[in-house]
Amino acid sequence: MNFEVYQIIVPLIGLFSIGLTLKSHRGGNNTLFETFFWVLFWLGVCILAIIPDQITFFLSDLLGIKDNVNAIIFIGLALSFFIHFKTFVTIKRQNKQITDLVRKTALEIEKLQKTNQ
Repeated sequence: MNFEVYQIIVPLIGLFSIGLTLKSHRGGNNTLFETFFWVLFWLGVCILAIIPDQITFFLSDLLGIKDNVNAIIFIGLALSFFIHFKTFVTIKRQNKQITDLVRKTALEIEKLQKTNQ
């Protein structure tokens, strides 16, 4: 089996990214779920880079898609949309938290101003 250059570089990048993810988790920046998700993602990327043909043929057979490249494209799009959705939900939740905090702070300031008069 002859390795291409990307089959060496991509797993190195994946292992580096896994290390950063674990370091970020130890630092308290990632939840256990986020860490688990990203470690699985990067392991999948590493495995896909090392044995691309076996993985793509397996996925295309599993999904019933005739072309193995199309199977990877569909899975990549689905994963991309999932990550986009999770980001959207997180931003929406943060916006609500900020709005609630600003309202609470404004009411407390108004209450303090009325008691000081």
